[in-house]
Amino acid sequence: MSHLPLGLVGDYPEAIGRILELDSEEGDFLLLAEAYEAITAELQEIECGIEPACQAYMAQLRRQRDVLRETLFARLNA
Repeated sequence: MSHLPLGLVGDYPEAIGRILELDSEEGDFLLLAEAYEAITAELQEIECGIEPACQAYMAQLRRQRDVLRETLFARLNA
């Protein structure tokens, strides 16, 4: 089994079976999930004060995360 994107599982715990299925069958799903996890982790570090960032950069990260979340949600429900 490849890397399991914990952030995605945390957001959609009821879909863990579907996440594992897509993870093993569709390589682009894993890439999207990893990008989502990386952006989420970066936002958490900024919001906790670990990493400094301007508001514009945070807004950009949030928009990117929202697009990825919508894409992943659509794939999970397809």
